[in-house]
Amino acid sequence: MNSVVRQLHEQGTDVVIVDTGNSYEGLCEYLGGKYISYTEECPITMNPFRINRQELNVEKTGFLKNLVLLIWKGSQGTVTKTEDRLIEQVITEYYDTYFNGFDGFTPPQREDLRKSLLIDERNKSGNRAESETELNARIETVIDEIERRRKELKVESLSFNTFYEFSVQRIPDICNENSITGIDISTYRYMMKDFYRGGNHDKTLNENMDSSLFDETFIVFEIDSIKDDPLLFPLVTLIIMDVFLQKMRIKKNRKVLVIEEAWKAIASPLMAEYIKFMYKTARKFWASVGVVTQEIQDIIGSEIVKEAIINNSDVVMLLDQSKFRERFDTIKAILGLTDVDCKKIFTINRLENKEGRSFFREVFIRRGTTSGVYGVEEPHECYMTYTTERAEKEALKLYKAELQCSHKEAIERYCADWDASGINKSLPFAQKVNAAGKVLNLHQPKTKQQ
Repeated sequence: MNSVVRQLHEQGTDVVIVDTGNSYEGLCEYLGGKYISYTEECPITMNPFRINRQELNVEKTGFLKNLVLLIWKGSQGTVTKTEDRLIEQVITEYYDTYFNGFDGFTPPQREDLRKSLLIDERNKSGNRAESETELNARIETVIDEIERRRKELKVESLSFNTFYEFSVQRIPDICNENSITGIDISTYRYMMKDFYRGGNHDKTLNENMDSSLFDETFIVFEIDSIKDDPLLFPLVTLIIMDVFLQKMRIKKNRKVLVIEEAWKAIASPLMAEYIKFMYKTARKFWASVGVVTQEIQDIIGSEIVKEAIINNSDVVMLLDQSKFRERFDTIKAILGLTDVDCKKIFTINRLENKEGRSFFREVFIRRGTTSGVYGVEEPHECYMTYTTERAEKEALKLYKAELQCSHKEAIERYCADWDASGINKSLPFAQKVNAAGKVLNLHQPKTKQQ
């Protein structure tokens, strides 16, 4: 994947990666990209509610609805149609109040509300002794009270804080106006309050993301520190996806979003429709989305993955699958692989084709209906850029510190010494560097003849 995204970047593609294991730290540093790690002291923040009037559309409302429902219900929570519609209405009214204000019901709105309340009142028992005039007068009083409460609701600025304040007042009123029961407003308040002013995560949805990110061409969001948090992990993944969608619409060149293991956090029934929407929307803006996994069970064990991800992916890449050979029929069916594809897959790293070549690994790539097995062969400089092996990274840091040079220059000097050492593999050479604790200076550059 490092090789894939490096080549995409070299071809002028903007790359955004959501990672959970520092897999792209070296490449990001080499390319001078932006590496953003989530920490409690410095969380990844954004203000998804802060938009202009032109950005307010069905897509944005849908994203914010998913965001609110994710906080309220959790990634695996069940959402009723009533709850879904309720949050959508609150979001719509929130923005309408901010952009247009509320000066009172229009005559059609008032009449519609009057009819609705009248039907509810007539369906209630104990009101039959009341005259029509008295009933209408009482309903008008109720409408006046609803109108008064709506007028009191103000939205001075756009943020999660103001949405929370608006929603906790407006939801009970909507339920009363429409005789909706079964909405647990107490749980809603409790779950949402964690992201509100003074809560544990009050910065996450209330502080604007660095606007310079839109100009960056290689961005890595490292969220390994929250991968075990059942709420923050999918939430942060979701807001990063929204940042990509914004970038995707604004910039005219090709864009790609790569979601490493973090995609599992959003592969839930709640997020399925949003994932489908993102894939389909990406195609319209010369962008693509890729998910990466090391666990085959993730692919074969989820209908959400099949429907939302696999069915919308035109390119499939598989590494060595030999250990799954006995249970490959399920994978074959889900990925839509042919018998010919499978024969190719089981030749990966199995052929006698290594003689006279540098070290390489093989990968199966299917593009549409065309497939093949390709060798990925990278020079030492690329290997040292991609590596996540601790000993190798420490050795490279030693070169960089002692030579007081750039990351690129440190890699070049390190690899020149590695080549000169006669040691084939990187790890033994890195261990030799670390044991010496200094730059080895094995490679002596040629000097010009006088």
